[in-house]
Amino acid sequence: MEINMLRSRVGGWQAKLRLMSLLALLGIAGLTGGLALAQAPTTPVNPPLQQADNSAASADVVTSGPFAGAAGERFGVREMFVQADLVVKSVMVFLLFCSLLTWAILFEKLWAFSAARRRNRAFINAFRSGDTAQMTERANGSAVGRIWQAAQAELRHFGHHRGSNVTADQINRLLQRMSLSASIVQEGDLSRLGTMMGVLATIGATAPFIGLFGTVWGILNSFAGIATMKTASLAVVAPGIAEALLATALGLFAAIPAVMIFNKFARDINGFVGTLDNFCAELLATVSRQMDEAR
Repeated sequence: MEINMLRSRVGGWQAKLRLMSLLALLGIAGLTGGLALAQAPTTPVNPPLQQADNSAASADVVTSGPFAGAAGERFGVREMFVQADLVVKSVMVFLLFCSLLTWAILFEKLWAFSAARRRNRAFINAFRSGDTAQMTERANGSAVGRIWQAAQAELRHFGHHRGSNVTADQINRLLQRMSLSASIVQEGDLSRLGTMMGVLATIGATAPFIGLFGTVWGILNSFAGIATMKTASLAVVAPGIAEALLATALGLFAAIPAVMIFNKFARDINGFVGTLDNFCAELLATVSRQMDEAR
């Protein structure tokens, strides 16, 4: 009992460590991205030659407009973000956070699934070789081991309360109870493996629309600028439209990996379910064979 309590505490600390690692990875990625954005080069480019008086007049209008920067400055991603509206900035920051969260979940899930598969293989090998000591030692650390523990508990309860003559109906009811107990344990393990999958699905489904909201808001501001400046020159509204479209690009940048990662781990979970189902069937067949031989 003390060993089981110690192992449960160790499992709890492992879950907390995984959560702390996830948060640390998010913080490091956010800090690195912020530093890279802050240190982006802003080298000036050669201004185009003015070929006519009308072009000069248009340039004066652009440089005095609310959407344009100083003449001759580079207009890159950093400048788009800096000059964007507060609402569009908020959308961009939120989408960047969603993207960082997606990649953090990817690394955390890769580690969790790899560890789960490794422990399951070790326990199944011990089970098939009949090494009871190894099975007892590895039981708490793997999903199939916990299923075996639940089945053994039902088997011990049956051994303490059965009569002298065991009928086929009693064996069938025992196998049914073992199957139900294994299903309960299996659902708990699948629930733990499926944590944060809903977050991936939500990011994949909503990030494009969140980016589209930022785009629509930015284009509205651009058209408002047209009405204010009384001019329909593309050079006046192009910066605002570019800032708005950046929000859509960030939405797709967050959504596409989230959908791909979600599908990858959904397939992994289906494979994990198949492993547990196969072990349950193998365990029930072994117990049924042993009960028949005991009769």
